[in-house]
Formats: sequence, C-alpha cells, structure tokens
Amino acid sequence: MTSYLYLLNLELKKFKNNSVYRSLMMIFFILTPFLIFFGKDIHKYIPVLVQNSDVFYEFPTVWDYQGYAGNWMASLCLGFLAIHLVTSEVGNRTMRQNIISGLTRREFFLSKIFHIFTIAVLAALLYVISCLLIGIMHTDGWDLELLMDNNRAGLRFFLMCLGYMSFGLMLAFLIRRGFLTLMLYFFYVFALEPIFMAIHVYYFKNSSRNFWPMNCIEDLMPLPLYRLPDFFTSTEWDFNILLTYVQAASMTALYTTAFLFLAWWSFSRKDV
Repeated sequence: MTSYLYLLNLELKKFKNNSVYRSLMMIFFILTPFLIFFGKDIHKYIPVLVQNSDVFYEFPTVWDYQGYAGNWMASLCLGFLAIHLVTSEVGNRTMRQNIISGLTRREFFLSKIFHIFTIAVLAALLYVISCLLIGIMHTDGWDLELLMDNNRAGLRFFLMCLGYMSFGLMLAFLIRRGFLTLMLYFFYVFALEPIFMAIHVYYFKNSSRNFWPMNCIEDLMPLPLYRLPDFFTSTEWDFNILLTYVQAASMTALYTTAFLFLAWWSFSRKDV
C-alpha cells in the first residue's frame, strides 16, 4: 500500500499542472454524467426502436444507456490519456530523469499501472453515482431490487475503462511517439479492427468475430438496442452480435493482462 500511494503521488505531482492531462480529465469527468441527456429527443427520429426517452433514464435500463455513453467517452478520452501518460514523459525526457534519479524500471512501470487503475476506479464510481442519481430522479416507485438489477454494471464499467487504457499504454510503450501512437490507437479502435471483423465474418461466418480485443471491451457496455437483433440472429442463424457479459469480462481481463505484459516487455528492453 505504501508503494502504491508513493508512486501514485509521484504521478500526480508530475501531471497535476499538465494542460493536456487536466483537459482530458475534466472533459471525461464533467461531460460523461450528462452525455446521456443529449439523446432526450432521439425517440422522435427512430420511434420504431425507441418509443420515448424515459427508457434512457429509468431503472434498470439507465445502467445500460449511461454505460454506452461512458463507453464512447472512455475510448476517446481515457485511451488518449493513457497514451499521454507515457509519450509526454518520453518527449519531455522525464522518463529518463526518473530512472537516473533513483526509480527502477519496475517502479516507473508500476506507477503507470497504478495511475490508470486509479482513474478506472474513479470513472466507475462516477458511473455508478450518476446512474443512481439519474435513475432515482426518473423512476417512479423504485426499490432496492430494481436499483440493483444491473448485471454488475460497475465492475463491467471499470474493466472497460481499464481495457481501453491498457491498450493505449501498450501502444505508448511500444511506439513512444505521441502523435503516431495516438493516430494508431484511434485508427485501430474505430477503423482497422472493424475491417478485420468484417473480413472475419466473410470467411468464417460465425460469432468468433466477436472476440477481437476492442470488441470484447466494447461489449461490456454495448448499445442496448443491439440486444433485440442479437436475439433474432442467435435463434434464426446461430449468430450472436454481442458477447455475453461473462464472456466480455473474461476476455477483457485476458486482453488487459496481455496488453500490460507487452508494455512491460517493450519497456524492459528499450533504452530510456
């Protein structure tokens, strides 16, 4: 615990005045709780799928829709943030200075792990609190059983945030150049993996395409509207659009471990 607090405190001292770090943290933690309200009128445009906007804010579905909004914010802000935690230190040569000043490679690497772990915990707490407040304010006759009907949503949101950040951290340690790492991260998450998945479906025509890493992370908090066509495709064609929550959580934990192992493998072999 002492090591955890010491290394985390060291990280916070390094980044507390960093403008990019502060901006990304503010955008995520201020915008995420309220992003769901931008969809208040969406039922007017797709009435077949969404009869009214109440479903976004009532228990138990508020957990799903707020989670999906947070999914977008985590992939954009927290992935970027994890990359910045490493590449900014390379660019400013503070990584080298930390090692010269007495930190071991292991301690430096652990400081980054502790940092993203703490951010993921805080993000999950923000998600749980915002869901509770929104749900209580919009659900008539709510009770504890309805409130807790969320399939361990807080844990899934934590794993999702940690998954995106561990992927960003891995790329940052492998590439070390800020702009190039950032472009590769967004290109892979939003373009390259979907292309790979489409090719996978074309050749294999089964649900194994769901096990690509970013898709596993995304399926922890998917768009709830996918559940309806997923039921149809699974019964009619034996093809699932989404992973189950257990599958998504298990695979995300496995990929997160692999990402962090590759990050350490790269960092331990390269010059600082």
